[in-house]
Amino acid sequence: MKYLSIVALFLFSFGFATKGFAEENGTNVSEERLTHTELDYLVNEVGNTEEEAEDLPVAIAKQLIEEEAQVIDSGSEIMDIYLPEFNKPGQVQIRTFANIAASTLKLGGTVYKVTSDRKKEDKFYIYGNFQWLKTPSNNLVDKMTIGFPSSSGLYLPTSGGKVKQHQHRYSQDQQGNGRWIDYAIKYSPSNWEPSAGVAGSYDLKASTSKTKHKGYIGQYVYVPTSKNGKINIKIEYGHKRISGSPSVSVFPAGLSITPTNTTDTRPYGLTLSY
Repeated sequence: MKYLSIVALFLFSFGFATKGFAEENGTNVSEERLTHTELDYLVNEVGNTEEEAEDLPVAIAKQLIEEEAQVIDSGSEIMDIYLPEFNKPGQVQIRTFANIAASTLKLGGTVYKVTSDRKKEDKFYIYGNFQWLKTPSNNLVDKMTIGFPSSSGLYLPTSGGKVKQHQHRYSQDQQGNGRWIDYAIKYSPSNWEPSAGVAGSYDLKASTSKTKHKGYIGQYVYVPTSKNGKINIKIEYGHKRISGSPSVSVFPAGLSITPTNTTDTRPYGLTLSY
């Protein structure tokens, strides 16, 4: 009996210490869930698919409900990352897919129109998310970008010299059993360019063959109500196949991952009419 008591005390102490460590490092285990009423509202009123509604982080989903959001465009896709064919002398084209054999990545995005808090300006929320369905070969710092043409008239909210109304977050399912660990939310983009977009960084944690990784990026943007147009929004994920982190550049389509022969990239396009 005394032995059992000692074991119980040790397990309790270990569990408490682990929880304390997680809180200290800005992590927590995902436990909160949306109600059936909230899920129903996201599908029937906001315009998400059931899969999109269930995949949304709870805090963002509740925020969208409160803001009476309406889906403008959305979707997701699954892509294969395959063994590349490296350039031979004299070839111009660069294949930018990494050497991660038989791995897959799920990528998606949504653009919402939400209730604006500024007079004579429309407000939109751009959301992108990714999930590695199989463990990537390298646990590096990946990046994800949201880019749009500077000619569109969309602009980023700023205050005190920083971009505001931004979030990005990385989560890990260590055992592949659906128990996700959420790491601290970052409220400032890792990179940004005026009227062109933002980027988030994702430090992939150590993993095993069972581990899954996912994350999201979200940014509010404004545009004067007097402006009208139709643009493409480019969401892109970047993964280095060697040391380092993907870099970003401004292209005609907006901020996006800089292509190199050591960077794996995958874009996803959305359309915004305003």
